[in-house]
Amino acid sequence: MDREELHSRIRRLVFASPALSEAFSRGEFRSVFKGRGVDFEALREYNDGDDARLIDWNVSVRIARPYVRLYREDRSLTLFLLIDVSPSMEEGSGELSKRDMAVLAASLLAYAAQYRGMPVGALIFAGEPLRYFKPRRGKAHAMALIEAAVALSAADSAGMAAPAAGHGPPSPVDGARAGAGAAAAQEALPAAAGTGRRASRASPHAPVPGSDLSGAFDTAGRLLKRRSLVMAASDFFAAGYETPMARLALRHDLVALRLTDALDEELPPSGTFSASDAEGGGRYLLPLGSRRFRRQWSEFRRAEAERCREACLSAHVPLLELGTEDDPARALLGFFGSRRHA
Repeated sequence: MDREELHSRIRRLVFASPALSEAFSRGEFRSVFKGRGVDFEALREYNDGDDARLIDWNVSVRIARPYVRLYREDRSLTLFLLIDVSPSMEEGSGELSKRDMAVLAASLLAYAAQYRGMPVGALIFAGEPLRYFKPRRGKAHAMALIEAAVALSAADSAGMAAPAAGHGPPSPVDGARAGAGAAAAQEALPAAAGTGRRASRASPHAPVPGSDLSGAFDTAGRLLKRRSLVMAASDFFAAGYETPMARLALRHDLVALRLTDALDEELPPSGTFSASDAEGGGRYLLPLGSRRFRRQWSEFRRAEAERCREACLSAHVPLLELGTEDDPARALLGFFGSRRHA
């Protein structure tokens, strides 16, 4: 999506920001970790879905029923955004790429936070940190943060795929962005396509490096001096982020916002698709008519999604999966609404 259209969509999100900002207010949203804050407030009986770490075992043993501790929300909560604009985020089968959706979601969150008077900060990153915004209050600061995300997103839109000439009928995804993962799936290409091209050394069961998500988590941990609500917007197609993510979640309320696209699930069943591996480098002919190739692509992408889900579950990090066809305002409102305490 070009910069002007992205700006237009962001401006429309202003009308949804007051509703989302209510999720940050006391009484409406007690934190994504079900009320864990600074000051103890009360006890209540344990409900399904409550964080087991909040159980008060002394009270539970005396009453013979599990009870959890509730905490008074810190009214000066800081929102900190981690925005991935690496090349794999350019993947998208429709009008919006994952990177576009990450910027839209981050913009909505920033608008909502400034509407509530919360400090907002951000780290925009790709293979390395690109821009850091120290948490501050105010509409001007939020708009500067959003503008930087749009500019950095527009500045690195490489990785556009083009249809391969002379290799079968046009694919329904001709012109879509394949992003990282082409090299990983390429291992199946010689046998599936009957060519003599050398297979990629990348395994279909290992992530292609590119986005320094682990470094972003570590950098956020060093930069943030007080407990914050951290929203990490990425496709989580990166290596070695599990431990840094868990480490950050110990000190902050961390939410994983994983961007997805229809191409993550399945490739079209016909044609030959010329794709760029935006992070690993090189161009590859993807034989969409090969059932084996499409199966390996889907298996690889499903394995990466499951790896992210397991990492979030292990680190007690709430996960929101946001597709490029989704409404970011509706998805975020639904997510924060589901996190309210019973």
